[in-house]
Amino acid sequence: MFTTWFVENLSSIKQQIIMVTLNFKILPNRRKASNKLGIYLAVSHKKETRYITTEFEIDDTFQFEKGKVCYRKDSEIMNKRMDYVLKEYNERLLSLDISNYPDCASLKEALIRWDSPNAITLKDLFSRRIIRLQNEGRDSYARMHNDTLKVLLKELGNLPASTINKEDICTFCRNMENHGYSQSGIQIKLSQLKAVLNEAVDNNLIKLELHPFRNFKIPRPEIRLMDVDIDDFQKIRNHKTESKRCAFARDMFLLSFYLGGINLVDLVKVDLSGKLLNYTRQKTRNKKTTEKQTTFQIPEIVQPLIKKHAPHGKLLLPCNSKHDQLLAYTNRCFQLLKQELGITTRFSYYSARKTFAQFAFMLGIKTEVIEYCIGQTMKTNRPIYNYVRVMQRQADMCIRKVIDYTENPDAFDLYDGF
Repeated sequence: MFTTWFVENLSSIKQQIIMVTLNFKILPNRRKASNKLGIYLAVSHKKETRYITTEFEIDDTFQFEKGKVCYRKDSEIMNKRMDYVLKEYNERLLSLDISNYPDCASLKEALIRWDSPNAITLKDLFSRRIIRLQNEGRDSYARMHNDTLKVLLKELGNLPASTINKEDICTFCRNMENHGYSQSGIQIKLSQLKAVLNEAVDNNLIKLELHPFRNFKIPRPEIRLMDVDIDDFQKIRNHKTESKRCAFARDMFLLSFYLGGINLVDLVKVDLSGKLLNYTRQKTRNKKTTEKQTTFQIPEIVQPLIKKHAPHGKLLLPCNSKHDQLLAYTNRCFQLLKQELGITTRFSYYSARKTFAQFAFMLGIKTEVIEYCIGQTMKTNRPIYNYVRVMQRQADMCIRKVIDYTENPDAFDLYDGF
């Protein structure tokens, strides 16, 4: 039985032995307060060595030779116990994927924290979530999680998930800052890590004695200024162009804007053949929380665009139907339109959503109503949250008011937020 196991794992064992060595050492210049010398487990990896403290200690250097204790009455007992410890750490080492640890320090931490060969690691949890996102057709989110996992493994290593603590989170955050990640990128990666841990706890996959994010505040990035002002909006709406791509960008901007800032991933799936638009955002569709539908009347002003781009109710796509390719193509078209119109702010499909929300806010429309129109998750402490028919009427009024403002901005007094 042992022979079979050894043969099956021979290549792995060879790889681990070549890449990592574990042995006992003493550090003559590092005496304890008791004046004794500690025996450390030396972890050598990638031309670096780190030391793991053990319970073993000796009186002087002559009592230690070639990794063994000698010239002591308890030498035999100590060496047996040390052999057991070394065997245990070698088993831990064999259970780890060494490629996940960029340096000796991270490998040392993983060896110390290791629970068992079946301990659930951060990579395990992220992999489960990535597979689920892929099965749900949320490929872009799956890729974002995969990117976060790569950074996490690089900066922290593949830690057992149940051992991660606030200090690890701080280290992860600090390392990303030192490597030039944007505040937005850091927020996304920390938020995804928090969500993965919360999901694991909720599903009883891991237990956390103290949640690492309990007293950790995820940094918030500066608000991205991607909305356009009323002058640029009117330029976009009234623009005549011979470029098919610029015309497509103009129409997609207006379709999204007139439909309450609808995201592209939702626009390609909704049915535009009726008088009502009723949909649940793809971003929140498969979450365990109650799904939140957005419902409002389709404005008359958008009907010509629907007849042009969705004559049978579904959007006609100019390129590959996969969301990422469509979004990339659409944003390339937006950049061409930006150049053609001389728009100076950041401009993409997302600008329609930001512009709708900004105009609605400037008109003094309640935040709850704006959130409902754009399909944003509303705070559950708002009582009106559950009254869909009331919200629909308010959404209709909100969209109508925003459209009226774009038609005749001088007729409105804008809310300055104070």
